[in-house]
Amino acid sequence: MVPTYARRPSLLRPPAGPLQDVWVGRFTLGVGVASKTIVERWNGVPYDRPLARIKEYVEVVRGLLAGERLDHEGLYDVRGYFLLMNNPQPPAPIIIGALNSQMLRAGGEVADGVCLNWIGAHAVADALAHVKAGPRETTNACFVRVCVTDDRESTRRWARREVMSYVTVPAYRKAFGVQGWASVTETAMTHWDGGDRKAAAASLPDEFVDTLVLAGPADDVRARFEAYRTAGVDEPVAFLVSGQTDPAAVQAELAATTAALAPGSMQR
Repeated sequence: MVPTYARRPSLLRPPAGPLQDVWVGRFTLGVGVASKTIVERWNGVPYDRPLARIKEYVEVVRGLLAGERLDHEGLYDVRGYFLLMNNPQPPAPIIIGALNSQMLRAGGEVADGVCLNWIGAHAVADALAHVKAGPRETTNACFVRVCVTDDRESTRRWARREVMSYVTVPAYRKAFGVQGWASVTETAMTHWDGGDRKAAAASLPDEFVDTLVLAGPADDVRARFEAYRTAGVDEPVAFLVSGQTDPAAVQAELAATTAALAPGSMQR
C-alpha cells in the first residue's frame, strides 16, 4: 500500500511495472492517502483534497501502467511522460486503501476495489456496499490481524496499545464509530485527552479488540479469518502479530499462525 502524498504518480510506475512482470498477474497495486498526521507532521506535505487527489492519482497511474504517453492537467500535472521500458499487459489492478464512505465509493468509481483495514467481519458487508454501488467490477482485500496462541491475554494487551494508536486518528475513530464502537472510542479519548494514555488503552473492552485482532486456538482463528471471506472480502490478507516479548515465543506464535492459515489448512 503506497502513500500517495509521498510518491508522485510518475515515480510509482517504474517499480510497479516490473513487479507486475515478475508476479505474472498476481500483483495488485494498493494506494492510499495515509493521514493528516503522517503527511503534514511527519513529512511536511500539505494534506489537501485527499479524495480528489486519490481519484486523479489512480487515473494517472492507470494510464502510465497501460503504456500511454500521458498529458494530464490537474492536481497532478503530467506532460508527455511515458516509460521507455516494458509495460506488462494487462496492467496491474489498482485498489484504494479506504475507511469511510466517500473513499469506499471511490474504490468502485475509479479503482479496481479497496483494501479495508482495522474492521471487524461484522461490518464488512456494509463497507463493501459503498464500493459495489460504483460502476466498476471490483476485487476487494482486507488486512486482518491474526495470532494463533494459547496466551490470548498477552495478544489482547498488545492489541489494546496498537488499536488505541489508531483510535486517536480521526478518520479511524470515525470508522470505528460506524462499526458500532462510538461510545468505546469516546471513553478512550476522554482518558487520552486527559493525559492518561495507559487508561485510554485499558478502557478498550475485549469485545472491541477481539473483533479487530483474531487471537486464540488455530481452529478458532481459522474460522474467524474465513468469516471475512464469507462477508464478501475476496482476499483477506493475514497480518501476523504476537503479544509475546521473548523472540523464541514470538517466532513460535508466528509459525503457528502461518501453519493455521496456510492454503492447505484452510480446506479443513
